[in-house]
Amino acid sequence: MPHPRYFVAVFGDPKPPHKDVVESGVYHPNSEDAPFPVEPGDVMVLYCTGSYAQHSMKVPGLGIALHVDSQCIKYRWLPFEKPIPKAAIDKEFESEDAKTFGLIRFDHFWLFKISQRSFSQAVAAGTINWGNL
Repeated sequence: MPHPRYFVAVFGDPKPPHKDVVESGVYHPNSEDAPFPVEPGDVMVLYCTGSYAQHSMKVPGLGIALHVDSQCIKYRWLPFEKPIPKAAIDKEFESEDAKTFGLIRFDHFWLFKISQRSFSQAVAAGTINWGNL
């Protein structure tokens, strides 16, 4: 079995029509980016922008890709006991990934690949809340 790849899935305000809440297990990235590079088994860091009131500028959990098509990505929602703040992510991402992460203000439903090292360092302090699945 190949190793998973790692991505950041950016969630903006879920209120506009057809926008997903992070806990839903469904993500509709910007359709201009289709086909999406994620494959089943890949891991997504689920980041919510400042416009996402409930989890503003935090990573409330991870998503394990289950199904990918030209419209959306379905994933297994794995919530953290305590969300990881953006400042912690900024410190832990490798320079190239940090540079890309800094561009999120331009697209609130964006998906981009990160290195395994950035992923591991950024979520090292996160503990999955297995009782809240």
